[in-house]
Amino acid sequence: MLLVLNEWVFHDLLKDNGHAAFRATANFLIRFARSNDQLVVPAEQRWRDKAYPLMEMADPSRRQVSKLLHSLMLNPSRALFVTPEDLAVLPRPSYEWVPSEDAYLVVTYDVAGADVLVTTDEPLARAIDEHNGIHYQMRDDFLQSYSSHRS
Repeated sequence: MLLVLNEWVFHDLLKDNGHAAFRATANFLIRFARSNDQLVVPAEQRWRDKAYPLMEMADPSRRQVSKLLHSLMLNPSRALFVTPEDLAVLPRPSYEWVPSEDAYLVVTYDVAGADVLVTTDEPLARAIDEHNGIHYQMRDDFLQSYSSHRS
């Protein structure tokens, strides 16, 4: 399975969303590491910029999970990097229906041929519901189903 993750993953690992969200996301990353699934890394710099500060966490649990995430991102068999060059060859369908701050996620999904986009963003989910062709799951539903299918 090829996954596009919204920025919730970083907020969970920073414990911005509380300890329970941190644990759920840490458990997901451990299961993900044991799977054959792949992570799509968007060309969007702000997404990447949020990934790297995690390495500076002093808290051992956050630092350990951050190292796991980064090891996955740096492994070519586990991560698919979408580049600006990839975006340049994408046929230009209209993404006007996507909230502008989230368009990069839908474009990344299309360019990568991803299987699922995982988000916590309700306006994005509503926009996708009104548009065919994008398979998405809300974070909590995804984490629950990923956990039960990969235990």
